[in-house]
Amino acid sequence: MKKLLLTVCVIGGSLSTLSAQTHDYAAAQKLSTRFLGAQRCGNTGSWMHGACHTQDGAAVGKDLSGGWHDCGDYIKFHHTGPYAAIMYLTAYEAFPEAYPDDYSPASSAGSPNGIPDILDEVKIETDYLIKSVQSGTVYWQVGGAEDHDSFSEPVSGSSEKLYSGSATRPVFSTTSGYSNACGNAASALALMSIVYRTYDGTYADQCLAKAIEYYNVGKISPATSNANPSDFYSFSDYKDEMGLAAALIYRGGNKTVASYLTEAQSYATGFNTGDPLYYGNVSYLGYLQLYKLTSGSTATGYLNKVSAEVTKVKSAMGTCGYYHYDNWGSLVYAANEAMLAALYHQISNDATAYTFAKTNINYILGTHTAVPASDAPANFSFVIGYNKLGGGSPKSPQHAASFGYTTAQNPWDKFTSESSSPGSVPFKYPLNGAMVGGLQKKCTQWSGSTGKANYEDNIENYVGNEVCTYYNAGLTGALAYINKIENNITTGSAEVKVHAILNVYPNPANDHLVINSNLQDQFTIIDYMGRVVEVMQLNGNTVLDVSSYADGLYFLVNSDASVVQKFVKE
Repeated sequence: MKKLLLTVCVIGGSLSTLSAQTHDYAAAQKLSTRFLGAQRCGNTGSWMHGACHTQDGAAVGKDLSGGWHDCGDYIKFHHTGPYAAIMYLTAYEAFPEAYPDDYSPASSAGSPNGIPDILDEVKIETDYLIKSVQSGTVYWQVGGAEDHDSFSEPVSGSSEKLYSGSATRPVFSTTSGYSNACGNAASALALMSIVYRTYDGTYADQCLAKAIEYYNVGKISPATSNANPSDFYSFSDYKDEMGLAAALIYRGGNKTVASYLTEAQSYATGFNTGDPLYYGNVSYLGYLQLYKLTSGSTATGYLNKVSAEVTKVKSAMGTCGYYHYDNWGSLVYAANEAMLAALYHQISNDATAYTFAKTNINYILGTHTAVPASDAPANFSFVIGYNKLGGGSPKSPQHAASFGYTTAQNPWDKFTSESSSPGSVPFKYPLNGAMVGGLQKKCTQWSGSTGKANYEDNIENYVGNEVCTYYNAGLTGALAYINKIENNITTGSAEVKVHAILNVYPNPANDHLVINSNLQDQFTIIDYMGRVVEVMQLNGNTVLDVSSYADGLYFLVNSDASVVQKFVKE
């Protein structure tokens, strides 16, 4: 472990000169995490608004309340909500020590509850996903285009009769196909079953069972899907979502069913490597999971796919100083690829990957000297409420709940006044922690031009100033990793519980580890990447030879994961 810590310290120190400007990554991470509380739907204890849309599902006689609002409106999609959960949980599983427990679930406030805050927030979505598959039917969208006819705050907006004179929101469902939406939901639940098992084994089992149900629906006449209407979200493929789901279900407790791994690898032959990591392409997350589950040249091949993507985006840094892939929500891609680079750096120790991740996150937080002040003010943070460099942050995001006006207060009139004169109509609830879309063009596309600014802090600017639940997903993960490295975090609130019935010593260990167990059970040793190292039967005292183990962190887990102990090999 000393060698590992030394590496971390050197990395953190050697890369701290990336910018003379200093950021508070821990503060930014906490803001970004708590933002999710503003996106809660139903009677789930949002810190921003009261219970809303509590009758969701009435159109089909089901309770489909809860979950996350998608963006600045209140529609709920299986395209983006589960994807966001996957991203938050992937980073949490990779570096849990960086995630604090500062508050309780209700209103994202109060005293710590013994569970990392990010898991409290994501559980809002996984609770909803559990409701949204029943008896082979997947309810994959609630709400539709009519939701955009309102800009009321959530509580009063829930009673607006937007749908042919009715306040009942439409529900879209399927019993087959829609494999990308089903795959994302299956992946989110399977991964939640893995990371939440330490806290609640019963809930973990429920998540896994529902993940399998989603996956089975997705396998029936597999096909891509569009949200309804088709001008919302769409996918070009489904193999990446289904492949990731199969790998996570296999990891989550069905390793006795080899077909899940076989299917994951089969899907992987058709993964999309043309697009970056985003809600429509989780291929790289699938490669990382398969890297954990395989060995030798096969595992190397999967990791090489991730390496190639990180190498590609590193070379695509534009003159603005960040990775700009698309004009709509450009910072989302920068944050997502920063998180992917962080995940890759953790495995490879490739310093250039960490440099890329930190550079993009620093840009989002306000370090962007290459951008003309007329297009984005100097030191301006694109994360609302984060202002470490003193350049301010967005004040007028496109977000109805943050605007905060009831149906009776004519919110559209106020919207028009605010868009005509930004700052003239006060937002009732600051949307602290939300990342806006950012610059709408690459620097090379507007260099020397005049007229409309590249970034506008305007409520009407849905391209560059809207916020979404999934916008923050990559940002939060990348922030957590940079926080871990820069602040040398090696332990935290996500410590695995220590059980008196399973003691190990010496810890750290060098050549041998003594395991004292009161249980007669099969135990598995797993490394920090989730790969199985050894399986053994324990009964009383056992002396384990660990001289051949690589230095690092390991977990000793019993057959149903109800007992977990960790040890360090140095």
